[in-house]
Amino acid sequence: MTNSATHSVPSRQITGLAIGGLVLLGLTWGLFFSLSRIAGETGVEPMLILSFTLLAEIPIFGAICLIRGRYPRLFRPASMLFYLIAGILGYMIPAVLELYSAPLIGAGLLTIIASITPIITMIVAFFMKTDVLNRRKILGILLASLAMMPILLGENLSIPVPELAVFGLIIAGLVPLCYGIYHNVISKFWPDGEDGWQLASGEAMIGCFTIMPITFMIYGFDPTPIINTGLWSVMLGYVVLSAVSIYLYFYLIDKGGPIFVSLAGFISLIAGVGFGMIFFGETHPWWMLIVLSLMLFAIWLATSSDQVDENND
Repeated sequence: MTNSATHSVPSRQITGLAIGGLVLLGLTWGLFFSLSRIAGETGVEPMLILSFTLLAEIPIFGAICLIRGRYPRLFRPASMLFYLIAGILGYMIPAVLELYSAPLIGAGLLTIIASITPIITMIVAFFMKTDVLNRRKILGILLASLAMMPILLGENLSIPVPELAVFGLIIAGLVPLCYGIYHNVISKFWPDGEDGWQLASGEAMIGCFTIMPITFMIYGFDPTPIINTGLWSVMLGYVVLSAVSIYLYFYLIDKGGPIFVSLAGFISLIAGVGFGMIFFGETHPWWMLIVLSLMLFAIWLATSSDQVDENND
């Protein structure tokens, strides 16, 4: 990967367009969790769903590359390693974990767990030196962690398969861990000379070429279960949302950095809980609004420290 360990953190000016993109990314991620539950409940193997989704995305990104005249540099050794790590850590593993866990613990709870990604991202950013961690950020992390506890320990959460809830929680807990590491790896080792569209296209292509052969060797190339269960209609939305979110992700991490893009996790919490209530009738206690407010304040506290530091300089 091209950037060295001495990579310095660039100064970024957050624009209104970037904030709008962040909100859209959070809404997209929140809807993903609900679609993952719908897809998982069909009984179709998650790896098959992921593989056919990736296959359907290739023409989309291919057309974009053709129109722009810029293609991902897949065959540079450094870029190849970058794309491989990005595709596996940021796409393949989390997508499979979400597809397996959503039917077990519910879309709302999965979204809540995944929303701690900003906390993990800030911790990893400190160790990888992709961002500066100070007292305000530490306070924000602690407050967000405390706000999460009532939700995780609540007794009135809607869990579709209670007997497998512990297993589902363990699987879901790995999702924010993957994303937290992924955000910082992308920021630190962004390949020189490539833009967001190139990286989005390259990640989708590498994900397709690495995941599909393994999946089809195990399960075969048979779209019949997807057609017979009516899953194809859900997958249309999955493909569009996935393509949009991949580009938005790289755009936002370029404009705002790893911690900024991870804030979409908090927006996805609100969106995912709302989608879970709309689509599945999931219920949550009244104090959920207080918890969500505390978490949003915590992430504001953690990220506003950059502006405070700049004003003090």
